[in-house]
Amino acid sequence: MPLIHLASAICLSVLSFTTITSNLLLLVAVWKDPFKCFSAPTTAFIVALSLADLMTALTTEPFFAAYYFVVYFQESEAGSSVLTDLSNTGSVISSVAISFSFLIVLALSWSQYVALKFPHNFKRVVNKRNIITFVVLSLVYLLCFTSVQFMGVDKYSFLKVSLAVNSTFLSVNLMFIMFILNLEFRRYVKRQREASSFETRTDRKTGSKNLQQQFTAVTIYLAGILLLSALPHVITAQIYLYFSDSLSPQAAWNFQIALQISDLLLFLKVCLDTFVYAWRLPIYRRTIKTLFCSVVQ
Repeated sequence: MPLIHLASAICLSVLSFTTITSNLLLLVAVWKDPFKCFSAPTTAFIVALSLADLMTALTTEPFFAAYYFVVYFQESEAGSSVLTDLSNTGSVISSVAISFSFLIVLALSWSQYVALKFPHNFKRVVNKRNIITFVVLSLVYLLCFTSVQFMGVDKYSFLKVSLAVNSTFLSVNLMFIMFILNLEFRRYVKRQREASSFETRTDRKTGSKNLQQQFTAVTIYLAGILLLSALPHVITAQIYLYFSDSLSPQAAWNFQIALQISDLLLFLKVCLDTFVYAWRLPIYRRTIKTLFCSVVQ
């Protein structure tokens, strides 16, 4: 048996532990919020994304890790029936969670674009009620869509539709909004620099502008990491699903390994989300430091 199974199991175990720890810290930081920096409506997107990442780390990654460990040491693809069922369950949860992440990051990117392009209409369009409604409807849609595969629909037909709708289409949309958001962000930064040379702002207003700029940068990085991790899986899955009949057994096996590696990239993205916040948001680092110090004392 190739070492890819053992390597995947070890990587998933590490990623699972790291993702659980980092996302629990993020949720606690948002809950406590000592500096009142997470009061914006878009924080609901961050919480939803964190919960999706946490669910993936608690279920899918451990299930896959256990399955790969058993397959490697037993030198059998079958493994135990329980672990096979867990692996299949993990696949279903993963497809929902990753697609949910796509929708959340896509909506977050659009909301930041509205904040920069149409700041006067931002609060009317992007408010807590609308965001919660979007999050709930997105989750209901994905659960209903995923349940279709258990109604006697051909597996490959379902995977092709899912790949086209929940992966390829969303990837194209995310690339588009990421492009125009990046352009608008550059204009925004330029306007801020020009205005700062002529106007005197209060510290509070400056802090608000800086936070908006930092949060937009976080959104761009989240979208970029999601695309970089998802595109290899989308491209590989497209080729495998549509040309699997014409592939030789060795080529099909190679594609399965490539899909396994591309899955690891998606799980790496799940792990990296919270580290993007820590990297690009100084106020988040201050919040974590304050909470940690209060616990120690």
